Parts: sequence; structure tokens; C-alpha cells
Amino acid sequence: MTTLPAIHKPLEDADHRGELISCILSFESRIRRQECGPILCELHNLGKISLVSDDNLAAIEALSHNDYWSIVHVFDQAIPELDCSYRDVLKLVHTLVSKAGSVGAAGLPNTSLVRWCKTNPEKAKLIVEGAKSRDELCLSHCVFAIQGLGSATFAFELLEHPNESVVAVGLRALGRLDIDNEVVAKRVIDECCQAIKLSFDQNVRSSAIETAFITWERLDPAESYRQQEVLEAVINANEGDELVQLSAALFYHPKGLATESIDQILGALAGEVSNPRATLHWLDHALHSKRRNCDLAKVIDILAAQIPKLEGSIEPNELHNFSQWIWEDPDNSAQLFSRWLNRGQYELCAFLASMVGEGGKKNTIVDIPRAILPNELVDQIFMARKCVGFLWFHEVTAASILLSIVRNGKKAAREEAEKLLYDPLLLSYSGDLRDFLEEQVKNPSQRISDCIARLIKSHDAYLAGLKQTEHLVEFLPTNAQRRTAAMKDRERNKDIQKQAHKMSIFSQLISHQTLLYGKKTLSIIHGEGGKKFPNITRLLIRNKVSEHYPEI
Repeated sequence: MTTLPAIHKPLEDADHRGELISCILSFESRIRRQECGPILCELHNLGKISLVSDDNLAAIEALSHNDYWSIVHVFDQAIPELDCSYRDVLKLVHTLVSKAGSVGAAGLPNTSLVRWCKTNPEKAKLIVEGAKSRDELCLSHCVFAIQGLGSATFAFELLEHPNESVVAVGLRALGRLDIDNEVVAKRVIDECCQAIKLSFDQNVRSSAIETAFITWERLDPAESYRQQEVLEAVINANEGDELVQLSAALFYHPKGLATESIDQILGALAGEVSNPRATLHWLDHALHSKRRNCDLAKVIDILAAQIPKLEGSIEPNELHNFSQWIWEDPDNSAQLFSRWLNRGQYELCAFLASMVGEGGKKNTIVDIPRAILPNELVDQIFMARKCVGFLWFHEVTAASILLSIVRNGKKAAREEAEKLLYDPLLLSYSGDLRDFLEEQVKNPSQRISDCIARLIKSHDAYLAGLKQTEHLVEFLPTNAQRRTAAMKDRERNKDIQKQAHKMSIFSQLISHQTLLYGKKTLSIIHGEGGKKFPNITRLLIRNKVSEHYPEI
């Protein structure tokens, strides 16, 4: 195996030809590419190659997605020890970050810049000075320069600048510093609060909100220093994007928030937000079981407000943590189903039906106690009818909700629920539903046991009546009905075959032709040397008399 020092010469020659990046990619193994990072740094510092040359920067910009991620770790190793000007290292880092796009590891080059600034503090200070002069390149990476310097003084200096872009950089830098001094941390909160109250620049406000949440995690949560004040200022501004940012902060920075602050945020998320789907996404991430400290009723209100605003439907697997929370406790599912079925809103009820069908929860029981059931008679009847309509394919779940109304509802609602249990549920389903009802005969509730006894008696009489009529010719389907059913089955099978053919990987490998009529088909086969050979295939035709397919 060739030793690493042996690659010095090929790297130098490749750089002189303007092909350094291609040379690095040509190394046969990923480990070999990573190990050449220190060698590249050494060669650059000796002046034998230039990692920051225009040719190499252009080559990086021209890389494909996969090739870029094959070499990014090489530069991660090389950048921290590079001996070059601050502008050259910023150009290199900026090129790498821009090429990375918005993927999760796009910040890796900036992490390398932080280490470079720790090694070169005097050059890092020049980046800060460049940011004060509103140099675009310095402004883009000044946050990481201050992080490398590790001093809040530079960040506070930027807050005094008259330009909003510079102030935003200073606020973001404060959020990245490791501040363990309570006095300094409170000063950071004060600056964030002032920026949110006085500034109309969206970049400044967003930076202040993020830094405030990060800093609260470093303070005693019991103190909740100016949390109510800051959150009130954000919510009163009524900016939809900032409310989405609050939902993300619930996930990223939950430890520093007091219970009152969490409730305040949840209440705001039930209002108008700029991106309902992103809001639900971050909220669901915040509902992780290990740190779930939210009020369920408020979370349900948020989903009830945002789900109908979505452009498309949302599936329960997209709100996995919320769905898991609902099924963990029967009281949770009772609260959700009672509130949303009583509203009758299509999007919400459809989501309930999807939740029941998710993950094999076919026969999920939802028992709604009296305290959660709607009080008004009209609402109880409305819920009974809605539950049958939306949970039609989940008959056991629908029956469990109807039995809750039988046990806890008003008299007229109980009668309506019993009617719906029999017709259409019990008349349409037997199987699991009948088994479930038979199990409930021993229910401690006298109302339920009496109701089920009547239902089973009526159902038995109905089944007995069906058996008496099963041999009557008048009840058998006619020939026309049988023919219609056969035609529908044939058409459905054709559609299934077409869809299967489209999805088959083999159909993409073989050319095919569809002929409406004819006795033979002609196709041309291209052979070696451009020669063409005709291929004639004789067709088969259906004999209408014998229904065979004789060859012509």
C-alpha cells in the first residue's frame, strides 16, 4: 500500500494544473481522502499549493452533490491550521457553505472557521472590524469569528452599531457564546427585549428571539427572567413568522421556560401563523414523551385551529408524538374525540378516523366519561351521528363512543345512540362488532347491559329472518345484475393490471406496442454495424364462435 507522504507530489502537480479537487476525489477510499486533510494544510502553508485559489474555489462550486460531501471533511481538517489572510479563509468557507445548501451538515465549514479564529485571534478581530464596516463577506461569518474569540465584548459592541444588519449579527453571536455569568446573561436578555420592542427589522427581531431562548436555558428556570415580557412583545406584534419561530423554540429550548411561558406560547399558536404545517411540525417534535410538559387541551386547540388551514391533509404519522400521547391515556383520547366530534369539522373528524386506523388500531376503544361528554342534548345527538359517519370503517370504535352516550347521555340521546348501534352498525357489521357487544353484556352500567341485551335480541331475530328468505328466488340477483357485477369486476381487474404494468421495472426495459386490429406486426431490430433486420410477428385473433385463439 502506498504511504501517505507519497501523495505530496501528485497533489502539488494537480494543483499546478488546476485539478487539485479532482485529484482528491480520485483517491480510492474515503479514509484516504480524510487523512489527506492535514497534508493539504501542510502543503498550503509551505506555499506548494493554494487551497484558496480561484481555480480550486470554482472547482468546489462545480462539484456534484455526492462529490461535495466526499471532500468536505478534508477541508474541515485543513481549515483550522491554514496560514492565510482572513479574507482568503472567508472566501473558502463561504464557498463551502454556499455549496452545501440547506442540509443539516451545512454548518460544518463554519465550525472549522470557529477553530481557525481561536488559532488566529488577531485575524479574527479583523473579521469583526469588517462586519462593522458592513463588508458582506465579514457580516456573513462574523458570528463564528466572535464565537471563536469567545468574548461577549465584541458582540455588545455590534449592538451599538446604527445598521440593523450589524445589530442582528451581534445578537446571534451572543446566543452562540458560552455565558456562565448571570449578570452578563441578564444583560443579554435585556438587549433582546429592547430589540424586540423597538426594532421593526425582521432579522433583528428573529435573532433577538433566538438568543433570548438560548440564554434562558443558562439561567434558573424558576426565575424566568423577563420571559412574560418578551413573549408578550412577540405575540402582540402579531407576526406569523415569529409565532412559527416560537413553536420551533418549544422544541429546541424547552428547559429554560417556565410553565406559564409555555402556556403563553401555546395560546398564541392557536391564532394566525404564517406556516401552519411548520408550526404543527415543531409542536409535535416538542411533544416528545421524555419532556412533555404541555397542556393537552391547549395542544388540541392548536391542532383544531391549524389543521383546517393546511393546503393538503395531514396524516397521523406526521404528528407521531401527538398521536402517541393521545393513545397513552384513555382520558386523552376521550377528550380529543369528544371535542372534535362535537365540532363536526371535516378535516378534524377525518384526522380522527386516520388516527384510529393507524398502526393496526382497528378496534380501539374510546370511552367518554360524563365530565367530558357535551352537556346539551343536541350536541350529544350530533356527536352520535358524526361518529357513525366518520368512523364507519372502524365500527368497534364508533360503537364504544355510542355506548358512552348510552351510559352518560340524556334520554333522547341515549335512544338515538341505541338506534344507530342497531341500524346501520349492527345490521352492516357482525364479526368484531358483535363480539365486542357480547363482551359488554357484563358491563357494570345497567344502561349499557340492558341496551346490548335488546340489540342482540333484535339482531338474532333479524338473522333468523334472513335465513328464512335465503332460498326465495325473488331475493336472488337477476342476470342483468350479475352481468353488471361481472363487467365491473373485469374493468377493475384491467385497471389493476395496467397499474401493475406501469410500476413494473421490467416494463421499462422492454418496448411494447398496442394494436387495435391487424394480422401481423412489423418491428425493426438494430444489429451490429448499424444493420437493420425486420421482425414480423403474426397475431392471434379471437374466434367468436369457439372462444379459442387459433393462430392465423
